Amino acid sequence: MNPKLLYSRYMAQELVRRYRTGERDFIELNLINIHLRDDCLVDINFSGANLEEADLTGTHLINANFSHANLEKVQISYGLLINANLSHANLRNTKLINTDLTGADLTGADLTGADLSNAILVMTNLTDANLTDIKTTENTISCQTIMPNISVQSSPDIVIDAQTFLRRYAAGERIFKDIVLHRIDLSGADLREANLSKTHLSYVNFYEANLENSQFDKVISCDFRNANLSRCNFTNSQIIYSDLRGVNLAGLDMTATNFTGSNLQGAQGSFNFLDVMFFCNTTWISGEFIPGPVNADAHWSRSIIEGEF
Repeated sequence: MNPKLLYSRYMAQELVRRYRTGERDFIELNLINIHLRDDCLVDINFSGANLEEADLTGTHLINANFSHANLEKVQISYGLLINANLSHANLRNTKLINTDLTGADLTGADLTGADLSNAILVMTNLTDANLTDIKTTENTISCQTIMPNISVQSSPDIVIDAQTFLRRYAAGERIFKDIVLHRIDLSGADLREANLSKTHLSYVNFYEANLENSQFDKVISCDFRNANLSRCNFTNSQIIYSDLRGVNLAGLDMTATNFTGSNLQGAQGSFNFLDVMFFCNTTWISGEFIPGPVNADAHWSRSIIEGEF
């Protein structure tokens, strides 16, 4: 095997080991060509680090710090850079295809030649960023995106307000594809059987809403307190920084659901549970805080008995 590849794998294994023991600061390290695909590195600090040509495909880098880091020619496609600090980073020729940059700070970053095809730029700060020769597609999402000249840009055809969404639902629409619901109030709404699995949801107020038998894929900083989520489908969903205290979970399918920074304390009802559920910085139904990252089976090392919580 190529010695460089062997060393890269060793570096990755060592970094992940240190991360899982609680270390978060990896400042100014030389991590050229490191391979960290599909890892969970929430809150990691790579400020000033050299990650040139690294492979971070599919990695969860929520709230990560890459300020002044060298990310030239890095592969971060399908990654989660939600609320990440990328200020003054070198992102020349970086692949950010299908990457979620919701709330990310790219102030002063150099994105020359970067590929942002299908990327999500909701509340992304690009003030003073260099966007020379960047690649985008019609599916690259902008919503309250701060551009280099400090203007605010949103994709006009897909960013929908609460009134429009509720009107479409009342007219019989149930499958909502390729739209953005951001900072809207749907508290108390009757939205049974809504398919939101292809909808970008961020900072939506679902307080006491009836979402019975609805479908989700990824939700960011949403308020579900006391909502009815009975018989909903959360399979393979990302539930990020969301409040689910007191919700009705009866019959909810949480197969392979990933909870990051979320709170389920006091949730009610039995639900479908499998050991592939994943937790990071999450408060469980019982009030237990699970720092993670860890899957349910490894955390409890036994089966959960229905009704135990």
